[in-house]
Amino acid sequence: MTQEQRKNGIQVQSVARAAEIIRCFERTPEMGISELAAEMGLNKSTVFGLVNTLASYGYLEQVESSKKYRLGIMLFELGNLVLSRIDVRNEAKECCAPLAAKYLATVHIATHSEGEVLYIDKLDRGNSLISTSNVGMRAPMYCTGVGKAMLAFLPEEYLNKYIWNQMFQKRTEHTITRKDALRKELDEVRRTGIAMDREEIERGVTCIASPVLRHTGDAELAVSLSFAYGRVQDVDVEEVKRDLLACTDKLSARLGYYKK
Repeated sequence: MTQEQRKNGIQVQSVARAAEIIRCFERTPEMGISELAAEMGLNKSTVFGLVNTLASYGYLEQVESSKKYRLGIMLFELGNLVLSRIDVRNEAKECCAPLAAKYLATVHIATHSEGEVLYIDKLDRGNSLISTSNVGMRAPMYCTGVGKAMLAFLPEEYLNKYIWNQMFQKRTEHTITRKDALRKELDEVRRTGIAMDREEIERGVTCIASPVLRHTGDAELAVSLSFAYGRVQDVDVEEVKRDLLACTDKLSARLGYYKK
């Protein structure tokens, strides 16, 4: 059922208004009764009753200095509970399955562990020709699409500890081996949300990857579409990027991250 279908169903007016009050705080951290009444087009006595009820349950709280209201700690607690129950791996798999079918590509879902990529799922379409990404395998972050996608959105302390202090082994003739070149590429990933692996870990394999971000902006995992032995030439790469970003943006939003 879509959000629009839910809105068209049976609703309790007071509950709908309470939800609208909470949404008012998306745009400003504090609001008074008069401001909320003006925003919602209701009289102040109605708004006061709704706000007082929400505050009594911890969904709103009054700021002592200004006497205005702000979002309450109960919403934070419930938000964390929602995040803890999201199975982002399975959601990523469901989200990307249509892309694998559309582009006849291999989907990789990976996380990171101590400076390495850890592949946690893989979707193949037909006989896979990609051998370096079996589930459970590890790989360097600096020469994989999923690795670079995550590195661009991890703290500098992480990179200092696990990336900048290591030698970059040359896996193919296309592997990045200079740290300044990797820094430049990560800057581009931050700008576009897309990382590329152009035969850097395996000859003949091109990967287009994008990160899934937590509410903090740090990378939780990354998703890629991989094309073996010239298959990427048969697709519209810009369209692939748009489709992949739509998927990872949706997954990031599920984890509480929203683009500014």
